[in-house]
Amino acid sequence: MNTSPTRTRLATAGLVAGAAAFAGADLLRRVVEPATTDTASLTTAAHDHYGAWTAAGLLAALASFVLLPGVLAAGRAARERGATLTVLGGALTCVGVLAALLHTAGYYGLYGLYAKSGADAGAIHAIDTAPSPLFNIGIALFMIGMMLGPILLTIGLRRAALVPVWTPVAAVVFAVSGAVSGVPAGVVGLIAAVATFGGIGVYALRRSAAGAAGAAGTAGVSVTAATAAVR
Repeated sequence: MNTSPTRTRLATAGLVAGAAAFAGADLLRRVVEPATTDTASLTTAAHDHYGAWTAAGLLAALASFVLLPGVLAAGRAARERGATLTVLGGALTCVGVLAALLHTAGYYGLYGLYAKSGADAGAIHAIDTAPSPLFNIGIALFMIGMMLGPILLTIGLRRAALVPVWTPVAAVVFAVSGAVSGVPAGVVGLIAAVATFGGIGVYALRRSAAGAAGAAGTAGVSVTAATAAVR
C-alpha cells in the first residue's frame, strides 16, 4: 500500500468521519422513524420531519464516499498472516459501502419524494410495493457487506497484529446494533462504528504504513551495501 503519511492521515480521517456519518444518519433515522414502518407511516414521517430525513440521507450518501478510500487501503494492510481474511473483509465492506448508495436513494430519497409528491396514498402504496429485484439485491448486498465485512476485516487485521483485540469486538457490536431497533441501539451503533473504523485507521493503516516504510528502508540499505561490496 502507499506509505505516504498524508494519504494515511486522509484515509484515517475518512474512516472516522465516514463511520460517524453512516451511524449518525442511522441514528437520525431512528429518531424520526415511526414504530410501524408501513408505506403510509414512513411517508408521513418523511413529510413531518423532512429536514431531518433529508439530512440523514445526505449523511448516509456522504459516508459512502469518505469511507471507501480507507476501506480499500485497509483491505491491503495485512501482508502475511491474516491477509486472505483482510482482503475478503475489505472487499465485502467495499461492496456494502457502494450498495449503501442504492439503499440511500431507495429509502431516504424515495420516501422523501413520496412526501413531497402530493400523490394519493393508493398510488404511493402501489409504487412502493411493486417488485424490484434490483433494489432487493442492492439491499441484500448492503446488509451483508456492512454487517459481515467489517467483522472479517478486523479479524484479519487482528491476526496480522495490526489492531487491538477490542476492534473486532467493536465490529461485532456494530453489526448487532444495526439489527436491533430503537434509538438506544443507534447510539451504541454510533459508538461502535467510530471505534471499529477509527481503530482500523489509527492502528492498522499507520502500523502497515510504518512497516512498509521500514521494509523499504531495509531494502535500500541492503542494495547500498551490496553495491559497495561489488565495488
